[in-house]
Amino acid sequence: MPIKSIFKTALFCALVSAGAGAFAQEEDMDNQKYRQMLQQAMKSGNYSQSQGQSWDARLKVVSGTVLVKTIQGDEWSKVTGEMPLDPNDVVKTTADGIAEIYLDDKGAIALGRNTELEITDLLQDDAVFSLNVGSLVAKIKHFLNEKIKLRVRTPAAVCAVRGTEFAVEYSQMSKESSIAVFDEGRLAVTQTGDSGKDAQEYLLEKNTEINFNPAQKRFRTAPLSRMGRHRGALGTMRTRLATLKGWKPKSLSKRAELRSQALKRKVIRRQLQDGKAKPKAMRGTKAVRGAKALRGAKAGKRAKTKRQAPAEEAE
Repeated sequence: MPIKSIFKTALFCALVSAGAGAFAQEEDMDNQKYRQMLQQAMKSGNYSQSQGQSWDARLKVVSGTVLVKTIQGDEWSKVTGEMPLDPNDVVKTTADGIAEIYLDDKGAIALGRNTELEITDLLQDDAVFSLNVGSLVAKIKHFLNEKIKLRVRTPAAVCAVRGTEFAVEYSQMSKESSIAVFDEGRLAVTQTGDSGKDAQEYLLEKNTEINFNPAQKRFRTAPLSRMGRHRGALGTMRTRLATLKGWKPKSLSKRAELRSQALKRKVIRRQLQDGKAKPKAMRGTKAVRGAKALRGAKAGKRAKTKRQAPAEEAE
C-alpha cells in the first residue's frame, strides 16, 4: 500500500476517534448538567410539585392564643392574623384559642380549644391531617377528581374524606375518638391501634356518628347525638367556605415571605415580653423583702412592749 494511502487512512481514523471522543464528552456534560438540574429541582420542591399539586393551606387565628411549631425548631411561636402553612407544621390552640384552616377555596376547618393538629402532608392526592388531641369541624366540597384524597388521623382512627361535613374528636385521657357526619356526604372510618386484629371499615352516612372507646370490643354507627354540639361551628364553616370564592394562590416566594414575617414578628415580641418581665420580677422581690422587714419590725415592737409590761407591774 502506498505511503500516502496509509497516511490518509490513519488521519481519517484519528479524526473519527477524536470526534467520537468529543461527542461522548459532550454527552457526559449534558447528562451531568441534567443531573444537577434534577437535584436542584428536588431540593427546591419544584420536582415534587410537578408530580402532584399541593393544597394552599392557610391558618387564621379567630381568638385567643394560637401557637405554631415548624419543622425547623422545637419552639412554639404565637401567631396572630393569618399565616400560610407547610407540611409538618403543628398548630395548637390553648384554653381560650380558636383557629381556622382553609384549603384553597375547597375546604374550611375549625379547630376547637385545647386542640393540636399536625399538617402531615398537603399533596392533593394524599393529604393527611393528624389530630393529636382536641376537636375539629370541617366543611369540604365534594371532590370531582377521584385522584384527590384527604385523610384525618387520630391515634384511634383514620377518616377518608371525599367531600362532606364532619367533626372529629380525640381525648388523650380516655383515648376515645369520636367521628360524626352532618347533613352532607359520608366518611369511611377505619379503627387503628389493634395490631393483632384486621382493621374494620365503618361507613358513616348523613347525621350519624361513631365512638371508638378502648374499653369496648364492638362498635357500631349511631344517629347523631353527642357530636351534634358541633353544629354551631359547622354553620360558621359553611359561611367561611362561601367567602373563599375568588381565592387566588400565592407564589412560593410570597408564601415563604409571609411565613418568615409572621414567625419573626412573634420572636421579637416574645423577646420584648421577656425584657419587660425582669423589672417586674425585681420589683416584686423588693416588695417581698420590704414586707418581711416590716413584719419583723412590728414583731420586735410587740415583744418589747410585752417585756416592758411585767416590769411596770412590778414597780
